[in-house]
Amino acid sequence: MHTIKLHIENEKDLYNSFNPDEDLISEDVKFYMIDQIRDKAIGDDVQLQIISPEEIDEERISRALHNWAEKDKKVIKADFRKNLVQQIWMFGIGVVFIALSLMLESRVGIVWFTVLSTIGAFSMWEAASIWIVQNPKLRIRKRIIGKLERGIKISVRHV
Repeated sequence: MHTIKLHIENEKDLYNSFNPDEDLISEDVKFYMIDQIRDKAIGDDVQLQIISPEEIDEERISRALHNWAEKDKKVIKADFRKNLVQQIWMFGIGVVFIALSLMLESRVGIVWFTVLSTIGAFSMWEAASIWIVQNPKLRIRKRIIGKLERGIKISVRHV
């Protein structure tokens, strides 16, 4: 089990400062938790230990974590779809420009051939870049959200 220790002064530090009455986790807490969970094994259980001089509503923080997981899951799914569409378009544009440059190679000068083939190669590289760079980051976020969704044990320690 992996324990994330979170030291706070009061319960409001856990929630979004623009609307602390809603069950929205603050961005600082999100980034800290993601950073702590990122490199841990997928099957490891996670415990959030909140250390505070005040009383903390464990049910509320549990609800807020669940809300975060639900919202982020939808965002990740939309990002995967957006990436897929971008990959298909960029790859398609690349194929069209490379094919066009090869078909027109003998009819146009070397400059136009180079321009068309470069645009095609660049477009295909952009499609590959989405697959190589952006999608792995989304998969890591999805894994972290999966841990949140399965449930994090919450414990409060008063100091």
